[in-house]
Amino acid sequence: MNLEEIACVDNLDESLVKGQTVLLRVSFDAFDDKGNIEDGLRIEAAEGTLKVLKQKGARNIILLTYAGRPDKNDVDKIGENAKFKGKLYDKRLRVRPAADFLHGMMKERIHFISALDDHGNFYENAADYIAYAKDYIERNVGEGDVILLDNLRFWEGENNGDKPAGQEFAKLIASLGTIYVQDGFAQAHRINNATVGEITRHTKINVMGMQVKAEIDYLRDIFDNLLKTDRDPFVFVVGGKKIETKPGIVSKIDVANKLIQNMKSGDKILIGGAMVYPFMIAEKYLSDIRDGTLKSLSREQARSLIGDSYVEWNQIYDQVMLAGNMMLNVERKQQEGKNILLKLPRDHGVIKDGSPHYVDRLGEGMIAGDIGIKTLDEWRKEIKNAHTILLAGPVGVYENKLFSFGSKGLVEAIAETTKEGTVTIAAGGDTADMVRSFGYGYKFSLVSIGGGATLEFLMHGYLPSLLLLDTKEKIKSMVPVKC
Repeated sequence: MNLEEIACVDNLDESLVKGQTVLLRVSFDAFDDKGNIEDGLRIEAAEGTLKVLKQKGARNIILLTYAGRPDKNDVDKIGENAKFKGKLYDKRLRVRPAADFLHGMMKERIHFISALDDHGNFYENAADYIAYAKDYIERNVGEGDVILLDNLRFWEGENNGDKPAGQEFAKLIASLGTIYVQDGFAQAHRINNATVGEITRHTKINVMGMQVKAEIDYLRDIFDNLLKTDRDPFVFVVGGKKIETKPGIVSKIDVANKLIQNMKSGDKILIGGAMVYPFMIAEKYLSDIRDGTLKSLSREQARSLIGDSYVEWNQIYDQVMLAGNMMLNVERKQQEGKNILLKLPRDHGVIKDGSPHYVDRLGEGMIAGDIGIKTLDEWRKEIKNAHTILLAGPVGVYENKLFSFGSKGLVEAIAETTKEGTVTIAAGGDTADMVRSFGYGYKFSLVSIGGGATLEFLMHGYLPSLLLLDTKEKIKSMVPVKC
C-alpha cells in the first residue's frame, strides 16, 4: 500500500463519526521512574486529533496508551506496591497524571478510569476492568467527553497481540468503540502490542491521527530523498545513553548501518553521548575486529581508553563488536569511493574540582559526560550545507548544567540551519525534551514524538502497523449516499 493512500481522521466524513465512540491510540509514555511527567510533548501531540474528532461530533473519545515496562511485583522490590505482589500493577506507572495534564491543556473534564476498584484492589482480569469501564461510561460520561484508560501494560494481553491472550485483550478494548484512530506514533512500531496491531481486526473503521500524519509526511520525504543519487548531504547525529543489544529491538546502530547502505559522498555520522564509548574502544581494536581475533574484552582494557565513563559492563563486548562492525561498514563504503565520514568526539567534558574541564584523552578515574569545545567547533562545520540533519539522542548529560555545553551548542547550531533550508528533525523522547528545554523546539522542522518508530521508519520507509489502516478509497465508500 502507498502511504499516501492511508486514510487520516480528517478524511472521515462527519456522518461516519457523529454519535460514535472513538478509540484513540496515543503515546503518553512520558513518565520518569517516579511517575512524574518528564515532558508534555507526547500528550500535547494528541490535541490536533482530539479537536478534529470533537468537531465531527464523536460521542466519546477513549484514549489508549501504555507507559513504561511494568514487571510482576517481586517481594524484594515491591516497596509501596506491596499490596500487588505477583501482579503487573505498579503505582508509579499509572497514567493519571496524563489526565490531569490534559485537563489543564484542554480546560475540560477528562475522565480517568483507574485499574483499581473503589477498594484499591487491582482489576487483574482485563474483562472485569472493561466491564467496569463500560459501566462507568454509561453512568458518568457526557456527550463529547474524553476518557483515559489506565496503563494498558498492567495486563499481559497488551504485550502479546500476536498470541491468544493478546487477541482476546484486543477484542475487549475494541468492544468499547467502533472507530480506531492510530495517533500514537512513538509506539506505532510495536505492532505486536494488542492496541497497535491486533485491535484493527475488530473495529469498523481504522485511520491515522493528525500527529501520525505529520510525522510520516516528513519522514517519507526524508526516506525518499535518501535514495536519490543527486541529493545534498545527510547528517545523522547519534547520541544517547547506550547501544541497544536486546533481540527484537531496533537500535540506533541498526538504523545507522541500514542508512550507510544508502549513503552518498558527503554524508556524515556524528556519534556522541555515552553511545560513543564502545566506539572509542572499537577504534583501538578495529584491526582485531576486522580479523575476527577480538574474542573478549577486559574492564582494564576498556578503562584505559574511556576512564570511568558510563558503559554497560555486562554488554560491553557485544556493544564494541556492533560499533566496530559499523565502522567497518563505513570503511568498505570509503573503499568503494564513497566519501562517507564517521566522526567521534575529539575531546570530552569531565568534571574536575567541581567545574567542567575539556580533555583530549580520558585517563584513569575520569568520567566524561559531554563533548568538548574542539568537537563542537568541528561538528558545527560538519553540519553546514546539509539537506537533512537527524538528531537522535543527546551528546551529553544535558540535564546537568556542568555537562550541558556540548548538547546545547549543537542543538543551537542545528536549529540555525533550519533558517537556511535544512530539514532538521529531533527524534525521541530525550531528544525532544532536550531541544525544548533549551528553547529551540520551534526552530526545528520536526520535533518527533517517536524515537524507535522514527528510526525504524527510516530503515524501511514505512511501519507495518500503518499498513493495517483503511485506505481513503475504502473510507469514501462508507459514506452514505445522500438522496
